[in-house]
Amino acid sequence: MVDSIEVKQFLAREPLRYSYMLAQLSNEPELKTAGEGHIEAVMLKSDNVITLNGEKYYLLQLFNSLEPGEYRFHAVDPVAFSVIKECAVEIDDGPTWMFKRPLERIGESNIEVEPLVPEDAQEVNRFWGSGNRQAHGYIKMRVESAPAYGIHRDGELVAWCLTHYVTDQVINLGFLHVKEKWRRKGFAHALTERLCNHALDMSLIPVVDIYKNNRPSLRLARSMGFQEIAENHWLSAEIQ
Repeated sequence: MVDSIEVKQFLAREPLRYSYMLAQLSNEPELKTAGEGHIEAVMLKSDNVITLNGEKYYLLQLFNSLEPGEYRFHAVDPVAFSVIKECAVEIDDGPTWMFKRPLERIGESNIEVEPLVPEDAQEVNRFWGSGNRQAHGYIKMRVESAPAYGIHRDGELVAWCLTHYVTDQVINLGFLHVKEKWRRKGFAHALTERLCNHALDMSLIPVVDIYKNNRPSLRLARSMGFQEIAENHWLSAEIQ
């Protein structure tokens, strides 16, 4: 039986890079480890996503334990990504940069930002989840369980930013969206300010994953003092 406490200690060596995996441990995921006398590699399956990291020799052992079929992977470092590329047929790849922001307060703008309520999940889902029922449930859970903010104009929710997960050290920002009519008014900046300052109040480090082809979000993050710390890949691949 895999000891989740030992797995947490292994991942906690790099609590930012492996923050997604640390967050998923609370969901009681499927866990596999490899090593001789101690953990050298971890493979975790949660929400139908397989995440893995560790030494390549042991990662190969874990990877080869998977049955043939199509899987969704999250590679949190170059070694894990190289194993997936070597052992599976890639179907698609979504490379991202992970950024962190120092624990420094940002002077907030005068744009009114309000906490989201569960009823806002439906509107967020129209843009993030394309109306998918499962995505709606996830968004509603994120609104209810963690900081989530929005901007309204004439009773309409026109911009928002939520979180994907929170650990004891990290808060991962996400879902940032401004409706097209309301762009270039500083709304994205104001929402990110509020979440970063909320993170500071909780003594948590703000991190964010941004797809490499999302130039507006990359510019915003860098302009607000976020720094690149890791390269991630979200990809589907087939094991034959």
